[in-house]
Amino acid sequence: MRWESLFEDLETQLNGELLRDRATEIQEMVRIERSQVGLADRLRAQYGNVLALDLAGGLRLRGTLRHVGAGWLSMAEGPAECVVPFAALRGIEGMDGKALPADVAALGPARRRLGLGAALRALVRDRTRVALHGTDGRLLGAGTLDHAGADYLQLAVHPRDEYRRPGAVHAVVAVPFAALAAVRRDT
Repeated sequence: MRWESLFEDLETQLNGELLRDRATEIQEMVRIERSQVGLADRLRAQYGNVLALDLAGGLRLRGTLRHVGAGWLSMAEGPAECVVPFAALRGIEGMDGKALPADVAALGPARRRLGLGAALRALVRDRTRVALHGTDGRLLGAGTLDHAGADYLQLAVHPRDEYRRPGAVHAVVAVPFAALAAVRRDT
């Protein structure tokens, strides 16, 4: 009888130790999995949610997340749409704990690989008026994007109520992507 209770006690201790080991393994697996989640993965899961972005230079945007590309996002902010490079982000409020891995087929691999240049070239094609906000907090200029290169864009600065015509253009400015906090387009 004494041996039986001793063995039962040892078995209970062993089972308890196995459960603790299993719990530790699970916690470590969760930590490893979380360590492989990137910002883009987290943002993809927030599509359609309202987020508040704190950007370099003190700019704060609040709007509905629309797209997440390679190193950039776009959001609808009232009647405007903003393209924001990840490098300009200083903080994001409003994200839930979800993440959507980059290999999710529904997103389409081409869309996930579109870089900032591709997003800005779409704005060039639209020929709509934009305002460029810099990482130093200043308005870098407003007008029409002429073209987007590999690492910069060219802006024709002109009054808001005029189209891009030679007589209306005050200046043509080249702006490195690294200087951009946000590109805002009124829709």
